Amino acid sequence: MSGLIVIAVAGLLLQEVTPHPSTRSAYQAPVIRPFEPGRDLEPARAQGEAEATPYRRPLPGPVTVDAYVRSYEFAPTDIESAYEQGVAAAETRADQTAGRLDGVWRLVDAGGETLYELVLNDPGTGIIEGGWRGRGGAGAATSDGASLSLDGAGTVALEPSGTGWRGRLTLDGRDRAVRLIRPD
Repeated sequence: MSGLIVIAVAGLLLQEVTPHPSTRSAYQAPVIRPFEPGRDLEPARAQGEAEATPYRRPLPGPVTVDAYVRSYEFAPTDIESAYEQGVAAAETRADQTAGRLDGVWRLVDAGGETLYELVLNDPGTGIIEGGWRGRGGAGAATSDGASLSLDGAGTVALEPSGTGWRGRLTLDGRDRAVRLIRPD
């Protein structure tokens, strides 16, 4: 009996401890909210819109291209059209507020060899955050727009150059010329 108690206690000690859900930070809504249709977009029909079934009956056999005399798909409803417009408007607003370093980048040396791949979130103002990965591992990346700090992989002094950036990577007291470019 005491052997079972020892095994049970040992099993409890080996379990990983995770934070209690009540200690995690609360959800915060995104700055640009996703599309939410208004109340006026409920199932109101457009004037002259006929009653239609949204689904077609199963096909009894193969259909040739010559059998089609009109559109392959049903026309979108008002709600579907409004949703597509809302998504397009949200994407445009997100692109307009993004800074110059926002997106996916590669840090290459003078010979064009990729040293690190980066993903940066540039909100247009304030600190730029992201992550990097390379042969030696991965980590966090932060920037103030003039320098890029790669945790554990050095620091890059940046200056704009054409469609990308150029600078000097400082790692372990050594400097080397690098470029920050968009992947192909």
